[in-house]
Amino acid sequence: MTEDIGVPFRAFAEGKGQSEIAALIGVTQGSVSQMLNSDRSIWVRQMPDGSFKAYELREVGRRQRSARAA
Repeated sequence: MTEDIGVPFRAFAEGKGQSEIAALIGVTQGSVSQMLNSDRSIWVRQMPDGSFKAYELREVGRRQRSARAA
């Protein structure tokens, strides 16, 4: 993969408040809180227009079972 995937979410979040992060990536503050408290592989990339987008990297075909399904 040669394309830049951005920076890890936690690195992007350093020095910023949850509300600021939420506004930058277009989600709610609650979503930011959940992302910070998870071990998901979330990356943030700055787009050519200066906006930011968050992406989750996951292996294809590996679906996590919920605690209820176990």
